[in-house]
Amino acid sequence: MKLKKVMAVTMAALMSLAVFAGCGNKDNANSSEVKLVKEGTLTVGLEASYPPMEYIDEKTGELAGFDIELAKAIAKDMGLEVEFVQVGFDAIFAGLDADKYDVAISAISVNKDRQETLALSDTYLANQQVVISAKDGKQIKSVKELSGKKVAVQVGTTADEACQYYQEKEGLEFDLQQLDDMTAAFLALKSGNVDCVVTDLVVGDYYVNNFPKDYVKSCDKLTNEPIAIAAKKSNTALIAEINKSLKSLIDSGKTSEISKKLFGEDLTKNIDANLKNYDE
Repeated sequence: MKLKKVMAVTMAALMSLAVFAGCGNKDNANSSEVKLVKEGTLTVGLEASYPPMEYIDEKTGELAGFDIELAKAIAKDMGLEVEFVQVGFDAIFAGLDADKYDVAISAISVNKDRQETLALSDTYLANQQVVISAKDGKQIKSVKELSGKKVAVQVGTTADEACQYYQEKEGLEFDLQQLDDMTAAFLALKSGNVDCVVTDLVVGDYYVNNFPKDYVKSCDKLTNEPIAIAAKKSNTALIAEINKSLKSLIDSGKTSEISKKLFGEDLTKNIDANLKNYDE
């Protein structure tokens, strides 16, 4: 009887190993190398006033947008639950360092500074900085035309950094209004309190396409900075696993499906990986 029990236990153990071996990315996500704030959960930091990337759906009161759907798909592919933590964008990277969440999936533009200070995933969305002007106002068609104008940006973004550079290094004089969220920036433009908004292409196009009587894209490609997922610099093992899931979602057409649904076009293919900073 003892021998039969030993054999039964051994067979059960082997079957358990076989089950776990077949779990794919789930095993990798829970391995000792991958550090998660909460076991079995991908905790995601984001700033939820950045449509169509991440925002609160007024009808449902729920988080919505490209990054929300992407985060859920990545977590599912990794065999994890997903949990979202809302934070001001100007504090989003400090939250990574403080282990308040595992990753930031919040329209994180890639530039050289962020490559040095963060662990970044492969890029998943094409992006550049653009200028949005009022349809019935003065349309800003170049960086030099920012002079003497009131310019709105979301604080802590690469648009904010670019505008500060134009002021400090290129000597342009304009009133830079650093607002807490992008919704406030576009409301300020609509009401005439600012002359233009500098923002990401996907966000600018969202407002232009949804409110064509109010806004126009008057200047584009100030920079080229595709979008990626960010983790704290030391958490490269997690980013490696996220890259595997990203590739799986791209290969399956899932990212293209989300992009076409939200943007009307596929911005996940043919991404220009040649970074162009505002100082170039």
